Amino acid sequence: MKPNLQIQLLSALLLSLSLIGATAQAADADAHADHDHELPTVELAEEMHADEEHSEEEHAEEEHADSVVIEPGMARQAGITTAMAGTGVIREAITVYGTTAMNPQGISEIRARFPGLVVAISPEVGDLVSAGDTIAEIESNESLQRYRIQSPISGRVVSRNANPGETTGEQPLLTIINYDRLWAELTIFPSNARHIQPGQEVIMEADGELMRGSISHILPGSSESPAVLARVTLDNSDGRWTPGLLLQADITIAQVEVALAVDNRAIQSFEDNPVVFVQEGDTYASRPVTLGRKDAEQTEILSGLEPGELYVVENSYLIKADLEKSSAEHAH
Repeated sequence: MKPNLQIQLLSALLLSLSLIGATAQAADADAHADHDHELPTVELAEEMHADEEHSEEEHAEEEHADSVVIEPGMARQAGITTAMAGTGVIREAITVYGTTAMNPQGISEIRARFPGLVVAISPEVGDLVSAGDTIAEIESNESLQRYRIQSPISGRVVSRNANPGETTGEQPLLTIINYDRLWAELTIFPSNARHIQPGQEVIMEADGELMRGSISHILPGSSESPAVLARVTLDNSDGRWTPGLLLQADITIAQVEVALAVDNRAIQSFEDNPVVFVQEGDTYASRPVTLGRKDAEQTEILSGLEPGELYVVENSYLIKADLEKSSAEHAH
């Protein structure tokens, strides 16, 4: 082979190798550039995914900010009770005031039938006696015969004016009072008197305690006081009330049935809205409601609650306090 031809072939071979090397370097550069471009994209996607998860967590917290989970045992211990939402009766009432008083039929002043010597007298002040119990024994001054005195009513001894060995006098030996029946004496002003009549239902409140009754009779006013006096016989067999208590009373003069009503104890103010707390399983959620007519016991619900739903009645304020505490902690 001629020398010139060899030189030409060698030059061509070197050129080819140079081109191949340049092409490989360019490919590596492009690959590194693509990799450098992909890294920010992956990192951005991860950050966006983290933001989405954080946003979802915040959204979940916001969704549950108006509810609380209470286990059944804890609810019973806290005295939380529920009722089923349904129809109710709203009463139109007139509010009046008065006091409790003794029913005269519940007061008995025990005297000796014949003057004589007190041989025995058993009950002390404060003791309870039953109708028919022997409470004293007297020896007659005229016949010198002894006779027994029995209690005409059941009740409590509130005074005693004799002891064994003393002679009977004009004062009662014992005074016994039965507090099972009291009177509520309500003052009715002339402007309301025309709406009041015997038999009307009355809901009375004294010292936070409620009692129901109905008007037994009405006493007309006098020249000294034009106000009418309405008397209500109270069943006080549980002994909750005593004579002399100040009363507020709602006398029902009309009533209307409504499609949906709840117990007044269920309504709370939460986030500046009237709400009731609805139970679903162990979850108690606040439910904003629109209120309608109300009386001393129930309030009409116009919207926000459905018939058949369980709502909290007693101690609903405990759930409100728990939610307000959770909201305050979340705010910080």
